[in-house]
Amino acid sequence: MDKIKSFDQKELVYKDEGQGIPIILLHGLNGNLAGFYNLAAELKTQYRVITYDLRGHGKSSRPDVYHLSDHIGDLKAIMRHLGICTAHLVGHEMGGMVAREFTEQYPSRVLSLTLISSKRKAVVHGFTQLMIEHQEEIQGFNRSEAILILFPYIFKEQSRAMKWFQAQYLYHKATSEDNATASRTLYSISNSQAEQPTTIHVPTLVIDGKYDPLISDDDIDNHFTRVQKELFEYSGHAPHIEEPDHFLSFLTQFIDASHS
Repeated sequence: MDKIKSFDQKELVYKDEGQGIPIILLHGLNGNLAGFYNLAAELKTQYRVITYDLRGHGKSSRPDVYHLSDHIGDLKAIMRHLGICTAHLVGHEMGGMVAREFTEQYPSRVLSLTLISSKRKAVVHGFTQLMIEHQEEIQGFNRSEAILILFPYIFKEQSRAMKWFQAQYLYHKATSEDNATASRTLYSISNSQAEQPTTIHVPTLVIDGKYDPLISDDDIDNHFTRVQKELFEYSGHAPHIEEPDHFLSFLTQFIDASHS
């Protein structure tokens, strides 16, 4: 892993692997780059793959306050440092919201956009709603502990999801303060995107899990002119983890087709 200084001198930790057309993977809320270990290992045999810890996550700097504009500036800084003019963006959950905003602001720099379990309204409010529905089960536990208790409701393939969760935990254990700051930023991202929706014309792939309680359909078709949607039949909130082979095949076909 390497580090760079972003536009405001905050550190970003990243990995740059493989050769070819660049794909940048953006992780979800309270996650880190370790969540993409397996996917990156597969993709790097055909593409150049960049993963990084988003600001406030993993081993990157964790300021007390940051905003959507900071995430966009960080992604620009990563691309500039690595000499990447254009790339395919793949984002899970919150990472998808950052990738979407970047695409809205800099469409000429995005070859394609893939959103995994990343509809903005559901990402922000879905987990809160799930906690309300199961409040008796999680009473007295903090958010991180509640996620473990609610695992059976969030993921279909729980064994794979737990290994994914553990890999990120072993890579870096976030504090409750880190998680709270990241959650506040997520709310600001959602409000920003809701206020100023922009139509996206780049090829877009939207992937959701059939058993994901956090994601509900919204008006996504109104904001994408070249969108392809796929529902993974045996997945919950992390289709790329719960059905990895199917996801890899589907993603690479989509990326390759976007060049034809």
